[in-house]
Amino acid sequence: MGAWMVVGGALLALWATLVPPRPQPPPPEPEVRVLLSYGEREGFERYLFPELGVAAVGGPLQVLSGPSRSQLRPVVTLHSERPLLIRKRQGMVTAYFEGLQFDLAPFVRLRPADPAQPVSFQLLLPNSSRPAYPGELWIEARAEGFLLVNQVGLESYLKRVLPSEMPSSFPSEALKAQAVAARTYAHTRRQAEGFWKRFGADLSDSVSEQAYNAAPPRPASDRAVEETRGQVLTFSGAPIQAFYFSTSPGSTAGIEEVWPERAPLPYLRPRPQGLPSAGRLEHEAEAQAFFQNWNPAGFLDAGSPFWRWRVRFSRLDLERLLARTLPERARVAPEHVETLEGSPPPDAPGFTLGQLREMAVLRRGRGGYVSALQITTSTGRYVVWRESHIRALLRPNKEFTGGQDVLLELWQGPPRLNFPLLPSAAFALVEERDPQGNLLYLTLWGGGLGHGVGMSQYGALGLAQRGYSYRQILEHFYPGSRLEAIR
Repeated sequence: MGAWMVVGGALLALWATLVPPRPQPPPPEPEVRVLLSYGEREGFERYLFPELGVAAVGGPLQVLSGPSRSQLRPVVTLHSERPLLIRKRQGMVTAYFEGLQFDLAPFVRLRPADPAQPVSFQLLLPNSSRPAYPGELWIEARAEGFLLVNQVGLESYLKRVLPSEMPSSFPSEALKAQAVAARTYAHTRRQAEGFWKRFGADLSDSVSEQAYNAAPPRPASDRAVEETRGQVLTFSGAPIQAFYFSTSPGSTAGIEEVWPERAPLPYLRPRPQGLPSAGRLEHEAEAQAFFQNWNPAGFLDAGSPFWRWRVRFSRLDLERLLARTLPERARVAPEHVETLEGSPPPDAPGFTLGQLREMAVLRRGRGGYVSALQITTSTGRYVVWRESHIRALLRPNKEFTGGQDVLLELWQGPPRLNFPLLPSAAFALVEERDPQGNLLYLTLWGGGLGHGVGMSQYGALGLAQRGYSYRQILEHFYPGSRLEAIR
């Protein structure tokens, strides 16, 4: 008996060495909640869907509903790949599915009926061909329409951010730098009590946060996400604010220069992007010489057609433009539009712009980004603050000038017609006046695309082409930060 126990024990030991242990399932990845946008409208309206059409792909769909996000109950399980329509009818939320009709409460959750069988959701929208969404969909009915939130694993989310934010043809080290920056950005939003939490979300899918699911996943982007899985940037032990943008003109901006309400951060300071160095561009003569230099030699971002650009407005075009955009900015952000002289103010009835006499930069940061612009007309004098409002004020678009096509000339490639927004607030002004001193034309000589804070994506391309690893790229743009795994 004892001998058999010894032999049996040996056999069990041998069997344990021959049979590999059963693989353990990976730990659940963090999830992120993304508020989805409906169209190109401005403000909160872009997130309101008038009605919803959804098709689940890959498995059956469970519909839950209730009076709040925390009080949901199962309503019905539906077959996949058949359209589910959700509409508001006489103040009630009503769903339609293959001839069936059932009422729902204001909060709805769509999830896979079988957790082991993931489902993707195809939104059925007019004039839209968005890729399908993984994870779950949460719907909130409001008086103005439906809010739609996609709850998805963080790494799956990133596989739909990367191809939406950076061309998958970029070198792998640039893609990995983008993956870490985007993961850090989303992770920080998950932890913060920010604006989007009131809608049951951590962030939105628009470029005001980071673009999501504008393009389907790509193999190169997926590899970049997997090879950096779980990695985020920290400073003094906390995740950083990993802002990034498309193209710098030769320098980045300090966070407090672009968003004055934010405190300076040591890893988001103005930094030159190549040689010759931009130097300090607060003064107009230096800024004008810098932006009129269209020689790309030595600049990291010169792979972008937006590295340098210019747009020339006639005075008449500018008057028609400002007559629309100045009151618009005053209504949207009254705290960022100041009336120094003139009555009534731009957002009041009876406002008239008058004849444009001068436009002048009042303040710009070390990296050349304008943060205060003064407009002087025959009826008043106004100051517009903050880069986003200055870019919206000077839209190079005939929809606002009311005349012929507005050409945005780029340093390489064809010009862009009627661009929706000024590419950046990094520009200098050059006037043309008649012998009597009247303004005839104003040319904006500028560079870059985006707000200018943090990592420039074309700068990451330039560094990767120079042999930098993704760790070195991140250290360049976020000095003093450290790579760590999400805890």
